[in-house]
Amino acid sequence: MNTCYRLKSTLFCTTIALLLTACGGGSTAKKPQIIEEPAPIVFDYQKLIDETVSETIPGIILLVNSPEKQFLGSAGLANKATQDPMQTYHTMPTASAGKPMIALLAAMLADETLLDLDATLNTWLSADILNQIENSEEITLRQLLNHTSGVYDYDDNEDYLDLLLAEPEQLKTDIDFLVFGLNKPAEFKPGQGYHYSNTGYLLAGLILDQVLGMHHSVALRARILEPLGLNATYYRGIEKDLGDFISGYHKFDDDNETYDTKSYLENVAIANAPVVSSVEDMALFLKSAVAEQSFINSEIRADIFGSQQLNGFIGIETRGDNTIYGHSGLTHGYHTQNIYVKEKELSITAFINCSTQPVCENTMDSLITKIITNELD
Repeated sequence: MNTCYRLKSTLFCTTIALLLTACGGGSTAKKPQIIEEPAPIVFDYQKLIDETVSETIPGIILLVNSPEKQFLGSAGLANKATQDPMQTYHTMPTASAGKPMIALLAAMLADETLLDLDATLNTWLSADILNQIENSEEITLRQLLNHTSGVYDYDDNEDYLDLLLAEPEQLKTDIDFLVFGLNKPAEFKPGQGYHYSNTGYLLAGLILDQVLGMHHSVALRARILEPLGLNATYYRGIEKDLGDFISGYHKFDDDNETYDTKSYLENVAIANAPVVSSVEDMALFLKSAVAEQSFINSEIRADIFGSQQLNGFIGIETRGDNTIYGHSGLTHGYHTQNIYVKEKELSITAFINCSTQPVCENTMDSLITKIITNELD
């Protein structure tokens, strides 16, 4: 928008100057008036987030980074009870925005020939699990990762909330939540449609554990977190001794009370929402996966972005010559949006520590829309 405005202004000034020079002849002609170009409008992102926080939206962290612009700011509160202010270095669970790390890890292991993305589930999983998943004999790991398996999404079964809220001090992993996705009708035959399924990522996590002979968080750290220097990122529940995260706020259905959900999520370790992270780490990860040639090779990148792309990475939309990649994350108390525009080398990462529908999700959508419009239009 600013560039277009400057170009129009320059052309207008040039036309006026030529016309004035051409009017009349001889030495008495007046000199053309010099019209100063107005200064470009600078979008104030700090003001934007300051005005966005509210009683419902406790705090925000925002990063907007490109070769032309570097903004990192925070607003509001990290904890409503203690009134601790939100800081730019604070971390929180990133929910589904962490799925790309699981998808990338699977692609890396495939590149090392430790697994086959197109092998069926019976290659790794027990008969006890397979017998409770319709069409399990046909489903591949790739289909789990790109949401074309047809597997029911356990997040649609609200009974899982009882497990989430019970005994918050107990570690709960993929196998614990999987029960809420079993013995359910398939959405479609494998490969015959698209249905976002968190159950698919629980199963992928179990497969990675089987392949590695240990919890996949170890490989995630060795192959992704440490090479990229994502020092603020850790696997939630499994690596909780490596950090802490801010409070998040959520209203459950039919309940007017707002809950601080942090204690319920601290000991949950699931592949569909794996990591706690910072906005800077999340931005660096996505930028590296999309554009950093030294991080992953062409074969891995083809698995991620090819015709059967692993859906941890999504080309959200194309605006003119720009392709927007990213993944959002929404869980009880926390909302993440992580975006990278390759052509602009532009990272946009935002955290909001609330998830109550629809206000928190609508607020995030509005925030991101304003930023993208300002940066690309």
